[in-house]
Parts: sequence; structure tokens; C-alpha cells
Amino acid sequence: MYLRIAASLAAALLSSPRAVAQAADPGPTGELRTFRNRNRTFQLELPAGWRQVAPGEALRIGEHPNAPPILRLSSPRQYYGVGPVDRWLEGDFSGPWLYVFEQRDEWHVGDDYAEQLRSLWRDHGETNGVEHALADVHLEKIGTQQVECILATRTTTPPPPAAPRRSLDVHAPTARQQITLSFVASPEQFDRWQPEFRAWLATLTFARVAPEAQTLAGRLWTPLLVGSIVGLVLVVVYRHTRSRR
Repeated sequence: MYLRIAASLAAALLSSPRAVAQAADPGPTGELRTFRNRNRTFQLELPAGWRQVAPGEALRIGEHPNAPPILRLSSPRQYYGVGPVDRWLEGDFSGPWLYVFEQRDEWHVGDDYAEQLRSLWRDHGETNGVEHALADVHLEKIGTQQVECILATRTTTPPPPAAPRRSLDVHAPTARQQITLSFVASPEQFDRWQPEFRAWLATLTFARVAPEAQTLAGRLWTPLLVGSIVGLVLVVVYRHTRSRR
């Protein structure tokens, strides 16, 4: 139960009937620049030219038939895509991108967190006809502050003709907040991009971190009510977006 709301939020954000368009592999990036989100809750080095999509831009991106539906959802201080927005506006979704979800308060994570997470994604897949396969679910300290996070590699396979996709999901607790970063690419591109994702994660810095004395397994998970409300809103927005297509 502890991760159920969190998984529902992730499902609303990251599960969709279409996936990233599979085009020519653009290859690893070159120049990096510091990206800071609008909330100023974190920063990390990302490819030059990547930025946070604005709500109006998300609506325009949604007009492209091959746009990943998740990129149509944008609330600047809660959930949003980060990537080559100008290319998205032109209908090019061939490369990798990042999706961010910021939730108030931190999760409680028990010893069986990996199985809970797998079970919740299985349940979601059975309900929605989408297969989610999680691999390498583990705790790892990441970023410049060595914050202990849950990391997982997830492969999402929707019904044909939609294409599958793969993501490196990072669930990061900070002081009174939970931030999820999902680095997304097509399965064919993922292995090529994963070293880049890891290099970017190494530069991740949070504006606030939890006291060192509090371990990930020992934190109290309090956002059940808040998470339920936010999750409901996202589900409604997502269904409304699909109904307009």
C-alpha cells in the first residue's frame, strides 16, 4: 500500500497508448549545460538546448499525431517534460527525453519495496492492457549529494501498433518532497543512451536534502491524501486529453 499512490501517479504520467517515435538514432549528445527547473528544487547537466516545456507548448506538441501523449501534460511546478522542445514543436520525437514529477512529502519504503513496485506495475498493466517489465530495482546513492534513491529500468509495451519504450526511473526523496525523474528512450536507443543518463545523474543536485540521520527505509510516508488528490487530477487530465484526440 505504501507505494500504491506513487505508482498510480507514475502510471498517469508515464503510461500511454503511444510511445516515443522510433526514428534514426541521434547518437549521444555533446555540449552540456546546467538545467534548473522552475521550482528551483534541483539542477543537473543536460544537453545544450534542452529545456522545460511550457503548458502552451505542450498543447501545440499534442497536435502532432506521433507525439507521446505524456508530453501533452504540463504543469510547470508539478509534472512536465524536459528535452529538445523546439524539435518537438516541429514533430521530431526521435531522441531521448526526461519527464519529471514533483510530489509533496516523501515516500515510506519498506524492505520489500522492489516487489511492491513490480506488483503495482503488473496490476496497472493488467488493468490497462499495457505490459510493464521492471528490471534492476535497487537503492542507490546518486548525485553530488549522494542521496539514496530507488532506481529501476522499466520497459513499457502497449498494444500494437504503438511502439514500446524504456526508461530509467529515479525516485528521489528530498526534504519534505519526492521527485521522480524518468529518462526515456526507445528500446533500440536505450543502451546507447544509458551511459549518458548516468553521467547526467552524477551532476544532480537538490536544493534541499533530508537530514542524514534519516535513512530511506526509516522515513515516514505521509502524502497519502495529497497524493490521492493529485493522482485523481492527473488521471482526469489524461483521460480528457485522450478524449480530444
